[in-house]
Amino acid sequence: MKALFICTGNMCRSPAAEKLLAHYGAAAGWQARSRGMAVQPYCGLHKKVAAWLAAEGVADLEHKASLVAEPDVDWADIIVVMEEAQLDALAERFPQSMRKTRLLLGDADLEDPIGKDDKVFAEVLGKIKTAVLKLIEQKA
Repeated sequence: MKALFICTGNMCRSPAAEKLLAHYGAAAGWQARSRGMAVQPYCGLHKKVAAWLAAEGVADLEHKASLVAEPDVDWADIIVVMEEAQLDALAERFPQSMRKTRLLLGDADLEDPIGKDDKVFAEVLGKIKTAVLKLIEQKA
């Protein structure tokens, strides 16, 4: 199963989900990518996210922010976005993506922790981990 995670800048939420899915879901055959809707291509993984992922045991922390493109959408079996606004933007740019796209939290937006304190980062990353583990379980 191939999952594409999308957030805004592809520095925090979507790469965290990608790395967690690769870490926890690889043995079950999962593949993951992450992309953003408004990317600064010189950006990497946010340092707070990298530290949190390392504490989770994730070894691969290499990441470069990338803009979502049609080949990514076509590659994915499931596309997971963090906010309703990203769902709407995907629908406009890639209408074919709607049949396989959903919100990470199901019925709510996931807060963007950029610019927030460590507590918010930990809460957001914890929600991502829970959602990723649930995704693996549902598709097992």
